Amino acid sequence: MELLYERGEVEQILAAYKDIFPLIGAPLANYWGLGRERPWSYVTTDFHRTTYEQLKLLHDRTRVIDAMGLATKEKGAALRDASSECGVGFSMGICPWTDHLLLKTYSPEKDSLTILLGHDWYPIVVESRTRSDSPLRNGDALHYTPKYMPAAPQAIFDGSTIGLFLNLYPDYRPPGDGKCGSLRNYGISYEECLDGLDAIIEAVSSRFQTVRIISWGANVWSAMRDRVRDVAPQALMAHAKGMPGDILAFESSGKEIPYLPIAHPSHPGNFYRGAHLDHVRRGFEAMGLGLPAGSTIG
Repeated sequence: MELLYERGEVEQILAAYKDIFPLIGAPLANYWGLGRERPWSYVTTDFHRTTYEQLKLLHDRTRVIDAMGLATKEKGAALRDASSECGVGFSMGICPWTDHLLLKTYSPEKDSLTILLGHDWYPIVVESRTRSDSPLRNGDALHYTPKYMPAAPQAIFDGSTIGLFLNLYPDYRPPGDGKCGSLRNYGISYEECLDGLDAIIEAVSSRFQTVRIISWGANVWSAMRDRVRDVAPQALMAHAKGMPGDILAFESSGKEIPYLPIAHPSHPGNFYRGAHLDHVRRGFEAMGLGLPAGSTIG
């Protein structure tokens, strides 16, 4: 049986979003695609305007579409239409993992925020999956994805820092597209994505005393590297080998944000042995976040 968020949990998640982002200005709205002007900008929801009833309606519509046996492109179009008609995206806010992390880690008195920055949220239709995203599905989460957990510090799981999961590219990929690789002509450039990241950092920096970024994967590192002070233009794994555990300074709107680039956890071997695991361990500890989640290394 599918596990769904209850009304009280939805209200708790929406309240966390509103506390972190009391205003969604034009830069954030444009980055998150809340105007639905880009072809597949349907992950996100305006959490200041949504209701439980809208989210439940999209969930129900989505499960009906899943049962229809549509071809991939047809299904993608049907899901997009349902999202438009219900007035919400396929998460309560930024993306399903962010929703769940806020439920598990947020409380208003905390002043530490750790951003986990991935690349993108897969295609809107993944051909190997029978269930599409739903804004109420309590099952798509970092906490439920064991092979990805070591790419996050234990401090996120024990709640000593608030975890905010973001994707640099905020939209879905087109239905049936590949799950990985750099962006092509998807309607938003890496430069625009970095502008959006700046808007997020500006917003959270006024709320939290400490803000850190941990990025996952080579594509995100390549996009961010030019904004990092005193670092050679190397590939990610070469950088990690040459500067193991070093905390970098990501320049954002006049601020220098502590930043650690690591491999993407879809290649889990990097997080259980060798030089890259040493880089991750040293980096998390230097950020004051403890060991990688699930680590048994003393």
